Amino acid sequence: MSLDADDGPGEQERTMVVDTRQLKRPAGKTWKPHVFKLEKVSLADTRLLEQVQWLKPKSEATEALGARLKALFDTQVGFSLESARVLGAGELRRVLVEPTFLCFLVPGAHRGRAVLEVELSLAHAAVDMLLGGAGEAVGLRPLTDIEEGVASFVVLEAIKALVPGMDSQQPKLRLEGVSRGVDEAVSRLSEEGPVVGIQLRTRLGSQDGMVRLFVPAGVMDVMTSAPAAEQRRATEKAELEAHVHRLSAVRTWLRAEIGVAEITGRDLASLRVKDVVLVDDFLARPDQGSAGTARLFLGLGRLGHLTADVFVQNGGYQARITGVVQAEEGHQGSPPDAEDAAAAAGEEYTNPERDNPLAESDDRMDAGDLLGDIPLQISVELARLPVTAEQVVGLRTGQVIELRRGPGEPVDLSVNGKVVARGELVELEGQLGVRILSLAG
Repeated sequence: MSLDADDGPGEQERTMVVDTRQLKRPAGKTWKPHVFKLEKVSLADTRLLEQVQWLKPKSEATEALGARLKALFDTQVGFSLESARVLGAGELRRVLVEPTFLCFLVPGAHRGRAVLEVELSLAHAAVDMLLGGAGEAVGLRPLTDIEEGVASFVVLEAIKALVPGMDSQQPKLRLEGVSRGVDEAVSRLSEEGPVVGIQLRTRLGSQDGMVRLFVPAGVMDVMTSAPAAEQRRATEKAELEAHVHRLSAVRTWLRAEIGVAEITGRDLASLRVKDVVLVDDFLARPDQGSAGTARLFLGLGRLGHLTADVFVQNGGYQARITGVVQAEEGHQGSPPDAEDAAAAAGEEYTNPERDNPLAESDDRMDAGDLLGDIPLQISVELARLPVTAEQVVGLRTGQVIELRRGPGEPVDLSVNGKVVARGELVELEGQLGVRILSLAG
């Protein structure tokens, strides 16, 4: 095995190889491999957790909540999402432990209930501050009836601050009352299947604690109706921009495509230097130094591409982004196999050799002959640039990108994003093509 060790400040990392056979171990014992146990998550649980992002209040609602709580306690109040997970009835009894403060929240006229839990130390601090104290930590005793009333008042004020900034299509939350114990809360939560537990780390002045919201699947469906496509894209874009700094180290390629041609696997395998690949149509003519258009692909380009005008400026080609074209839904960029085609036609597909596709048969043939049946799309690339994912997020219509390729320079030929050759534009019997100058690999 190898270990990366840091020898201290100013020293470079080094790799140390350890022969485990030379390590001493207790007599009669053998090395045992470590087994990682991964938590199983069902598809239904995953889809339920995806709804949490649509339950999140708008920024104006959270700002109003912060302002109202600051006015109540005369101190800074902050929230941060720490985790979200799906819980079963058995797990709820392990998560909810007496004593604690629990209250029921009702979404409009729905019969289901969500449960809001405030960690007892945080609830005591909030009550103490509202009653004139300094919010100091006290023993973890249950709240008295008066203290429960004060804590309920804080929850009501929080709901009132959130409601104006929430989606108008969402049912309005209301406080139904305080739970008389964990058993009552678990019983009410378990009526509608699995429960999403959302944990928020909360700071009230110098006091730090947890606020948790438990939402049954039925209530989650009511509170998080599927957003419109535009709203979904806007929300996802805002989330992406908020965390775009995490993508600064993720790199990919931006490829400026100016032409495509159909080629078979056999033809690709037999390409030689000076061969000419004919292309039906070119979007730009870099051999003439003239302007044109290009399709800008990022990475594999399966989700779509950018359109751009290309032109020569300061001796080099540049691309001005003009729009975004999304790929057709479900399009994967490759032809369906026989099973997919049969399924699309509503036919049953069977393959007796599926478990052993390379099994020999009586009708033997040269496998190389099958290359002629593999259709490939070969792209003519004007340029290829390394970009980070953070730069991709910042791309905008009208933005100009320097392609670092001048008129008359060779172009690249690629298949599925991988460069296979480099060549020059030529005209052969009235049709444009690319003469191969060098082959990759």
